[in-house]
Amino acid sequence: MVMNTLHAPAERADFSKVLQDLGLFQSFENVNELVNALPYIAAVLNKERQIVYGNSALLQAMGFSRIDDIVGLRPGELLQCVNAAKNEAGCGTSENCRYCGAVNAIMACMNSGSKITSECRIVAMADQKEVSYDFSVTASPFSYQGESYVVLSFHDISDEKRRRVLEKIFFHDIINTAGGIRGFLDFVSASDDPSEMREYLHIANKLSENLVDEIMAQRQLLAAERGELKTDFKPIDANSLLEVVKNHLEHHFVGQRKQIIVNPGAETWFESDPVLLKRVLINLLKNALEASQEGQKVSLGFESTAGMIHFWVHNETFIHRKIQLQIFQRSFSTKDQSRGLGTYSIKLLTEQYLKGRVNFSSDETTGTQFNVWLPVKSLGHNSQET
Repeated sequence: MVMNTLHAPAERADFSKVLQDLGLFQSFENVNELVNALPYIAAVLNKERQIVYGNSALLQAMGFSRIDDIVGLRPGELLQCVNAAKNEAGCGTSENCRYCGAVNAIMACMNSGSKITSECRIVAMADQKEVSYDFSVTASPFSYQGESYVVLSFHDISDEKRRRVLEKIFFHDIINTAGGIRGFLDFVSASDDPSEMREYLHIANKLSENLVDEIMAQRQLLAAERGELKTDFKPIDANSLLEVVKNHLEHHFVGQRKQIIVNPGAETWFESDPVLLKRVLINLLKNALEASQEGQKVSLGFESTAGMIHFWVHNETFIHRKIQLQIFQRSFSTKDQSRGLGTYSIKLLTEQYLKGRVNFSSDETTGTQFNVWLPVKSLGHNSQET
């Protein structure tokens, strides 16, 4: 059966050929000792990108005891990459795979006959939860008895990437916020009007709150990734929450000369973790403001349906398809390689801690809208009693 592909070739070798290749590598003198001495996960792939041999580090990392259990799989299928099942032809053949560092390194290695090293972001399933990995992958060509193979090694750089990104974001945002406070206080010192001073002090207080909030945001994200973040569900007024989110960013540097519009709904109370949900909505609004030009509008609102509450943030800009396919991956950013935890943290907090879901749509005519859906036991008015 011919299978379609949106990126890499879909064809696979007959399983009998895969087993023949496995036997070939197992027959190499001292090959087990040599391959198993490698400190990283390593696999030998055939020209169809299927695993025909692997080292003990690979088996141990994936929870297998025998190489026979994984031969014939492609790397993304072994890692349970969420994109490996999006197309019937498997790993490497979906639209998302066009931007996979692993499959692109493998194909570049095959085409050029040279060693290729690249970084690879993978979102995989583990214990029914999404887990994000950052790998450095190296694909090296290898020929034997007229057959071409690729030796593929994976080095997990997740901790290194996460630390680097968190440090860059932390210092970037803290310096910007602190600089905003300093500049504003210089401006305030030039005023002698008591009424103006009261208003200025109110704004300065908001800016200082933003500074503390930036620090707490990084602390929350680290705890969330370690699975140590505790939730505290309480009654929340949906309209008041949106006003708090707006007020948090209207004096922030990303909101300057842009319009933030809150679309209020009917009085609605629901239960969730107010701290984490505020963090999610602030990140969505901040991303929308960063993507917007001066004078453009960013709007946010909510609506309730049976058993769900739906929050949304909309801006007027369009997200290119290439970016859409990578937007929730950790370490991916349209800004620079040192950024890239905004949408990832939104998905992490919403889906793993608030038990909701997040998605988005983007159109050249209507712009971009991010949506957060949260389950609620009951929705109604004036239900703030616990």
